Amino acid sequence: MHSKKRHSSDLASKIQAFIKSPAGIPILAGVAGVLVVAIVAVIVFAVRAGAEPGSASTSWSEPADDSSYDAEAGKVNKEEFSGTILPETEDAGQEYLDETLFIGDSNTARYMYYGPDDNSDVHFTTIENTVGVVSAGVQNITSLKWEHFVGKGEMTIPEIVEVMQPKRIIICFGTNNLTMETDTFIDYYSKGLEAIHEAYPYADIIVSAIPPLDKERSNTNLSMKQVDRLNTAIVEMCEEEGYKYLDTSEALEDPETGWAKKDYTLTLDGVHLSKEGARALFEYIRTHAYITEDTRPKPLKPIPKINGVTPGLITQDPIGVRGASVPVEISSTEGGHVVGETSQSVKKGQQTSEITAVADEGWEFDHWSASLGFIDQQETIRFTVPQEADANGIFITAHFRKVEQEPDPTAAPTPTPVPTCTCTTKCDSAAGTVNQNCPVCKADPSQCKGTTASSSTPSGSGTTSGSSTPSGGSSTGGSSTTPPAPTECPHSYSETASVPAGCESAGSKTFTCSLCGQSYTETIPATGHQFNGGQTCAVCGANNPDYQQQPPTNGTGSSTTTEVTTTPPTEEQVPAA
Repeated sequence: MHSKKRHSSDLASKIQAFIKSPAGIPILAGVAGVLVVAIVAVIVFAVRAGAEPGSASTSWSEPADDSSYDAEAGKVNKEEFSGTILPETEDAGQEYLDETLFIGDSNTARYMYYGPDDNSDVHFTTIENTVGVVSAGVQNITSLKWEHFVGKGEMTIPEIVEVMQPKRIIICFGTNNLTMETDTFIDYYSKGLEAIHEAYPYADIIVSAIPPLDKERSNTNLSMKQVDRLNTAIVEMCEEEGYKYLDTSEALEDPETGWAKKDYTLTLDGVHLSKEGARALFEYIRTHAYITEDTRPKPLKPIPKINGVTPGLITQDPIGVRGASVPVEISSTEGGHVVGETSQSVKKGQQTSEITAVADEGWEFDHWSASLGFIDQQETIRFTVPQEADANGIFITAHFRKVEQEPDPTAAPTPTPVPTCTCTTKCDSAAGTVNQNCPVCKADPSQCKGTTASSSTPSGSGTTSGSSTPSGGSSTGGSSTTPPAPTECPHSYSETASVPAGCESAGSKTFTCSLCGQSYTETIPATGHQFNGGQTCAVCGANNPDYQQQPPTNGTGSSTTTEVTTTPPTEEQVPAA
């Protein structure tokens, strides 16, 4: 122990002597610098070790230039440009948005992912009325082929406007041009708007203000002084060239600080609008509407199918920060909600914090969807941000489906009465013997439960001289209407069909029971010819085979046949000689 202590004392003395020497001072300074760096590294490591997976550090230092920012100086003078700045109006509704073509950068592209509320399947805009490209600026309006149309190919903004024939245009550029000189910026913007107007002069053009930045933004090279400078130049351009100016800063800026309102931009990003910011923006757009007479040539031309933005159009983000996080927005459809941080900023290749899809009563979780990358399908997940993510960010949505109600097993259904056949004799639809009083046979005679009759003549009937007479009946004049004696059914017969007898052919009558449908037929004998002493039958016109004509005798007509005798006329009937 003593030797170690003495050794330590000797070492301390040597170090102290070295420090006092001229050569020791610069070396000591270098060692101290290394020591400071090591300490800082340890601190940073310790802080990040306790952070959420993939989340960026929450520490932020205010740039010196921000301290001199005046929230009122440099803002657009609303009174000076009152004829150009759109005033407040009644809410024009979703129809106003649907009639408008939105053109811009990544903020504009994100309009297609936001809606009025978290559970809405309706978004503010669609691919049918949105042209937005990540990292785009005013210099790209006429120089780049923005979108691809089926049968048309890739087109510039002016060409797209001509094809889509919008009623109005709301255009917003500038976030990616904040470091550009004012004159250069306005020159690009003015020429781009002129090209759009020349391509399709029937659309109203509304230029929107550059949205405000959050004070705690990831890229501190961007400032609100730049935003105010360019917005003032934009409204002056609109005044001179006849465009309308949409002063969205009224909805998005904090009037006290001049920066974006709290939570109106993505966390740690500070540039792109969050869903809260987008909702405030679109409420402002609807309540500051510009509606004029529709002068577009009618009918409008068919619009070709839109394939979307040309891939890899702009490969470098002009305002990006090396290692900056990617915005991740989480929402849900109808039937549930998401538990966890719904707006996150995560580095590429790292994971979001934990999020859980929770279904409402009567609903169940169905699946997750992501605008980019692979996503697990458990209710609770952590999403890994892919390397190809860009400033557009990633949108994750929890989907739910309704649960079909199971039938209550305790509630026994009321049985439906089953009709029964009441026939004693088999019904025969071919013979027309169907019991219409039976609930079964009336609907379907083939379901009859009656017994088949032994013959077409009712039981107990006999046949006499070619006629069918019911048992116990009599034959008078060749026909009878006496029904057969009742057996199992108290029959009630009535005549239902008849064929009259002819001179040489027999006739018939059919009788049917109205209770059971049983029937029988009687034969009517032939009537015979009625010649009445003539040559032909008075009924059918047949010739009389026995007719003979004899000449008269001594002036008295006398004609005899086997069946006919002619009486001679009287004297009064004989004509005078």
